[in-house]
Amino acid sequence: MDKKEEIIFWKPELNDTLKGVLIEKLENVGRYNSNLYKIQSGLNVVCVWGRFHLDSIMEAASVGDMILLRYVGLTKTKNHQMKKYELEILNNNYDQ
Repeated sequence: MDKKEEIIFWKPELNDTLKGVLIEKLENVGRYNSNLYKIQSGLNVVCVWGRFHLDSIMEAASVGDMILLRYVGLTKTKNHQMKKYELEILNNNYDQ
């Protein structure tokens, strides 16, 4: 009997990082039609829900890239607060 893969969702605190290989980018997922990024981090697959700022910086990453995501906090916009992230691509096309 195969063990079912456990899905982990990243819920970062200020300055938390997530390092791993981007294994999948999904669009229009869930009731809000959000992007969903799947990152292989060690033995775990960690899912990260897209947000405006995160989606814009994740355009630079391709499936197979080793990436480092850092949550850097909230920034005030005209009408609300927006979560801010930093992305570092450590090794393009890590699996290839």
